[in-house]
Amino acid sequence: MTVPKQEDFLNKGVLKLNNVIDVEKVADVQAHFWQEVDRKFGIQLDEPSTWFSNANNPVGDARAKRLNGMGSIMRELKASGKLDDVERAIQSVIDQVFVANAWRPLDLWYSLLSFPGSEAVWNVPHKSWHSDEPCVVGDAEPWSVFVFVFLDTVTVDMGPTTVISGSHRRAERLAKTLGTSNNEALINAFESVNSGLFENPNDVILLPMDQVLDPLVQEDPWFQALVKEGSPDQRIQRFLEEGNTLHGIEQKAIPLTGAAGDIIVMDPRCLHTFSANVSNLPRQVLRLDFRRQL
Repeated sequence: MTVPKQEDFLNKGVLKLNNVIDVEKVADVQAHFWQEVDRKFGIQLDEPSTWFSNANNPVGDARAKRLNGMGSIMRELKASGKLDDVERAIQSVIDQVFVANAWRPLDLWYSLLSFPGSEAVWNVPHKSWHSDEPCVVGDAEPWSVFVFVFLDTVTVDMGPTTVISGSHRRAERLAKTLGTSNNEALINAFESVNSGLFENPNDVILLPMDQVLDPLVQEDPWFQALVKEGSPDQRIQRFLEEGNTLHGIEQKAIPLTGAAGDIIVMDPRCLHTFSANVSNLPRQVLRLDFRRQL
């Protein structure tokens, strides 16, 4: 890996790395994952009739259906050691892209498994754009990074998480003018990822996650259009293909797609949301979060 990859991540907030995990190891994790999903929910990957067979199965809106109660399955997979080889492979590549030993995984894995919804055509989503971590004035790096792990091929029509590249830098810029101090409660809520990164929480000036989107919409017609409905052809061209540049920061909507064994590293300060799964297949993605070290 090379320094430009790190620079690319700092600029865009999204970095795709291909073939990080051996496909046989991914297939082994996938098999155990679905074994547990079948045991707990009675849902089988190759039996679509089981996907929505009872009230305990996927819930969601018209865009995609997701499984609640996956935490216990992911904890059991972690405890079993089935994810150890995958985790080591990710750690190795993270150490190569970034400064070695600068990031360490948290204990909890997440399932982002989702099933087809009722929409027929994929579109750039206009709802539920959000970020998952505040922006701290004077700190160009996030407290954590999200690593998306593909258990199988995920294409755009399968409803991938969609990210606005560069939006973390827009949020950093907003933090300098709109950020506030004395956010100890918010800082404590993120203690698992920010512990030790600053001496006094009261000295930290930050912009909370829920105060990013509205200012961007107010100052930027591109974001104004992003949160409004529109035809798929127009929105795909404007947000995925053309993008936008303001204050020297390039932005595009990027669907997180990939093949089994690929990973995508994302800055959680980037605006992102889920999109419509209009395929006839589940989206099979796991997520592991890494905490920044001192």
